[in-house]
Amino acid sequence: MNQRTKIIYASTKNHQRSHHYTSRIQVFRQQGYHKTSMSDLAAACGLQKGSFYHYFKNKEALMQAVLEMLHQYYQKKVFAVAYQTESSARERFVELFRMQEPIVTENLSGCLFGNMALEGDSEQSHFRPHLQAFFSDWMAAFEHLYLEYYPPETAKTLAQQGVAEIEGALMLMRLYEDKAPLRQACERILAQLDAPDPPTA
Repeated sequence: MNQRTKIIYASTKNHQRSHHYTSRIQVFRQQGYHKTSMSDLAAACGLQKGSFYHYFKNKEALMQAVLEMLHQYYQKKVFAVAYQTESSARERFVELFRMQEPIVTENLSGCLFGNMALEGDSEQSHFRPHLQAFFSDWMAAFEHLYLEYYPPETAKTLAQQGVAEIEGALMLMRLYEDKAPLRQACERILAQLDAPDPPTA
């Protein structure tokens, strides 16, 4: 692990859970990109501000690294669940939600990628490819699961709607400080799998 990666992973809150996120990610999620200063990030890493610049030249460079690391985690630990073959699509949906839930509900801060998309402006256009890649992978995972129940076009539409519904639920969760909207969104998605007609060849 190189020094840049060590800084991202430093001061993990719970070393027994590999998907627990660093305080740097949490600062970005809670305060937003624009409101977060390099001093905030250095403090979260337990470093002096001057030392922090030794690893990251600016806040943009750190955010790029954070988005890349978090996306890789989702690919390996969350989205990968959709492509496992030893369980039903419904069981994989449940497991995917289970893996994602502690990430997005920690301190009720929501999804970093969704938060960044909402905060986005012309100054943050360089982050757009990272955000698009993340949401494309998420929708592809959902679509893969829906394909076991619906024809391709329907599966694609439902995948887009499902991701949008969860992101909307996360926005309400943050606003009202209540996890219920997220739970209800997941339940509605699962209900779509209860009695659909099987896809035709």
